[in-house]
Amino acid sequence: MLRGMRAFVFDFDGTLAVLNIDFGLMRHRVHEIVGHYGLDPHCFEQLYILEMIDAVAAQLDERGAEFSRDAHASILSLERESALASGMLPGAIDALCILRQHGFKIAIVTRNSGSAVRTICSTIETLCDAFLPREAVRFVKPHPEHLGRALESLQVVPETAVMVGDGPIDIHAGKALGLKTIAVLTGGNRREALLASQPDLILNSVADLIPMALDWSLPAR
Repeated sequence: MLRGMRAFVFDFDGTLAVLNIDFGLMRHRVHEIVGHYGLDPHCFEQLYILEMIDAVAAQLDERGAEFSRDAHASILSLERESALASGMLPGAIDALCILRQHGFKIAIVTRNSGSAVRTICSTIETLCDAFLPREAVRFVKPHPEHLGRALESLQVVPETAVMVGDGPIDIHAGKALGLKTIAVLTGGNRREALLASQPDLILNSVADLIPMALDWSLPAR
């Protein structure tokens, strides 16, 4: 499936790095802050956490900016704490390096903060051609802006890029823009859940990309 492909866009947590963020605790903390501002957090349960913060801030009008600062400070604290106990997954750095050595452009996009990612991997910018944590864009994946900005940075079109992620959110984001999609099983999602998102391929880990890259290397950039 790499024939004609020129670039890879990778998710970070669960794909390249050990996923140990307690999203249940994160949501609980944000719910408490929502309640402190006088709104019912259960009205926003259907939203992802970052999108919930935006929705609550919009309802609070003049207090929205203050709420947003409080909520983002709470999740940033948990992200940084979790990052201290995390690390890169086996074979992840090798896969990134080998893909680049064989001519593929690499972008890393994440809903995580740049500071948390750099705590896990201080050399993250040297491992890719474009690094876009959440603060680099206005709207994070699955919104098309996130992957779209990555493709612009790499100067490739969607039809020549592959999205690699550990969850349905990554697969849906990639398919929405017309990328090929690869799901990996290192983030804790069941194979059945990943199959339901209809990726083009499921691998055990990003390390499985190494022999594929060797088969389909591109001319040197």
